[in-house]
Amino acid sequence: MPRLKPFSWVLLGAGVLVGGFLFWLQVGLVAALAGFGLNGANLQGHLTAAADYLLKGDYQKGEAEYFAAQDSADAVKSMSNLAQFTFIGVIPGAETAVRNLQRSANATSAITETTGDLISLYGDLSGETGGEKIFSDGAINMDMLVDLPSRVETSSASLSLAESELDAIQANTVFSQLLDDIRAKALREMQPVQDAVGSLEVVAPVLPDALGANGVRRYLIALGNQAEMRASGGAPLTLVMVELDNGKIAIPIKGQTSTQLFPPLNARVEWFGPALNTFFPGNPRNAPFVVTNTHPNFLMSGREMMGAWQGGNFPEVDGVVYLDLTAIAAVLTETGSINSSTYGPVTGDQLGQILLVDAYADFGQEEATVRQAANQQLVDDLLTRILSGDDLVKAASAIAGTAPGRHFQLFMKDPTLEQLALDAGAAGVVASPETGDWSAMYTQNGNQSKVDVFQQRNVSITVNLEVDGSARVNQQMTMLNATPADRDPGPEKGIGYETMWIKNAYLIYIPDAARDYEVSYPSGFAVRPFKGHSRQQFGRGWVDDGYGNKLIRVVGWTPPGGQAAVGVSYNLPAGTFINTDTGALEYEILADPQSLFIAPTVTVSVNGPDGFRPVRYQGMEVKDQNATVSAVLDKPTKINVEFTR
Repeated sequence: MPRLKPFSWVLLGAGVLVGGFLFWLQVGLVAALAGFGLNGANLQGHLTAAADYLLKGDYQKGEAEYFAAQDSADAVKSMSNLAQFTFIGVIPGAETAVRNLQRSANATSAITETTGDLISLYGDLSGETGGEKIFSDGAINMDMLVDLPSRVETSSASLSLAESELDAIQANTVFSQLLDDIRAKALREMQPVQDAVGSLEVVAPVLPDALGANGVRRYLIALGNQAEMRASGGAPLTLVMVELDNGKIAIPIKGQTSTQLFPPLNARVEWFGPALNTFFPGNPRNAPFVVTNTHPNFLMSGREMMGAWQGGNFPEVDGVVYLDLTAIAAVLTETGSINSSTYGPVTGDQLGQILLVDAYADFGQEEATVRQAANQQLVDDLLTRILSGDDLVKAASAIAGTAPGRHFQLFMKDPTLEQLALDAGAAGVVASPETGDWSAMYTQNGNQSKVDVFQQRNVSITVNLEVDGSARVNQQMTMLNATPADRDPGPEKGIGYETMWIKNAYLIYIPDAARDYEVSYPSGFAVRPFKGHSRQQFGRGWVDDGYGNKLIRVVGWTPPGGQAAVGVSYNLPAGTFINTDTGALEYEILADPQSLFIAPTVTVSVNGPDGFRPVRYQGMEVKDQNATVSAVLDKPTKINVEFTR
């Protein structure tokens, strides 16, 4: 066997070393990339699960998922720092991919850390961490509240780091192109966390003052009864004033509006309200508190409530919080039933039936005080539950979820707090959109009956589009008084909650651009003009609502089982619905809700001109040149229909 020469041994040794090095490099890179992908997928799954559990109010499971996510994030970080990556990082072209991996790992860590901060904050709010709560037993820990802004700033800094690392990723080589999709996905998935932290950045600095750190703050909670509707919500038949003073929470005033707070029965009070409110002819007002929310826009009605409360010789308040039974039912669904000595166990899905239907059937006018006492006890029990702090996060989340349907609305005297309500979509604004069409129709009880809970409403909108982008629009609200046939109809066209007749004022808006507008209504109905606002009149009953929007009011009676159809028609000018770049016709309408107990439906039927056909999407019915779309109107709803040649 020939012996190897010394030089050959050198070559063989070098080959073994190079081969071993390449094997080390390949194995390390394959393992690292596989681990990067696997742990990245695990991280995404754990973070999603953590968010889901928190939304459900399960802090323990949410925290466990966060810890699992943290392990995955740490693994991703360690993979990006392997020696193999350091080595290939000096190779031209490959160094970009390595830096991108490391930037992705840094961003991953930052996003995970911020998620942990939010979970920690949730724990402090709910008391699940085992330590002291921010809010418990009717008191606020002001030290923890004052510390909240700095905690939010830390979270914001982590997110900024994550975003800068992701933005720095370069996807301009074959080695790094794959990470372009990863970056885009990461930026999308961190958006909810950014939104949460962004909201906290705005809210946290103003919370201490709003909750009494610098002096007493008072807020009026108005509970709306959807058996008797006003335009901006249910009639405010129960009122609670909450007082906050440097962490201490008290409820010095509460009761039934009509009998306990404004006796003998909805007594009139005098107050000064917004000058441009079309529903009151002038100042000072002289009317009962229960008609303060007649204006559809809560920006107006909230201010009226504040004024009327003070006009009743009650302390001035810093804001109004409106809740109705839909919002309260959502709280009960999340936090559990309440036992009533009068009604028995009351759950979220039973609340409306019990309080809006059965209570009025079981307790007549002579027994109104019994019903009111039982209702007040339910409110007291619910407030006790919320003020304990045990279910604060669940309750707040449940209430906020009803804001799109206007079941939860806020008006705040402080401009910063009011802007927060506006940004959150909880300010109850009614305003014509800047472009497109608009549907905003409201009913208002005029005879104190309690059968609005049985209203079944459909808004039907028919549109005839023209080639130039103009349109003729007809909107019709059909209201069915679906009072059960076995109920005593009570006095015909009567006043009070024993009558099953509905006397409604129908409040109808049209978009700003509408021209040649007309109103239609059944025989026996009439337009009821607004008085005392001569400079706001457009003629024929149309009036500026105080915010530049055109409004008309039609009044009429509807018997049990009967229905009424009230509508408007108008033209929208050329160019409103045309895409000048493509030539397509693009009809769009925003439909705004009223906070009825039974959500209305809206049906939009659009007829295109000759030579155009609708672009079909799921849920749309198409026949020839017509497209029809329907939706439940439980939130501001946009409906779009496109026609192409």
